[in-house]
Amino acid sequence: MFEQIERVPGDAILGLIEAFNKDTNPQKVDLGVGVYRDAHGNTPVMRAVKEAESLLLKNETTKSYIGSHGDPRYGQAILSMVLGDESPVLAAKRASATQSPGGTGALRLAADFIKTHLPGKGIWLSDPTWPNHLGIFHAAGVEMHKYPYV
Repeated sequence: MFEQIERVPGDAILGLIEAFNKDTNPQKVDLGVGVYRDAHGNTPVMRAVKEAESLLLKNETTKSYIGSHGDPRYGQAILSMVLGDESPVLAAKRASATQSPGGTGALRLAADFIKTHLPGKGIWLSDPTWPNHLGIFHAAGVEMHKYPYV
């Protein structure tokens, strides 16, 4: 049924993980996805993260749906943290926040927003970038430009 569907090429960055795992050199260095790994190859969870997760569980009052833009209190807190409480942009109500299902989901939301509300506008992506970034913006019909990642 799916035989005629062309496979997506492998992700070169994720391919580094595979190459690392196959390498038997005891002095190898993991240059994969940019996460810390200890001497046993594990990515430990920082104590601060565990404490934050514990607080979230302890203070959680509901599992109900929070809406398509996420928790408004979270959005306001993020805007103040990023732009500053005294930001003229916030005072002029020229900024807003929305939550997304991860970074890739955020990019797709941004791509659709650009295509719908900023027709003719494009974006700049580093070269190289994650291969799925190209597909996301291409699928949305957003013009892409590249700059060298150095």
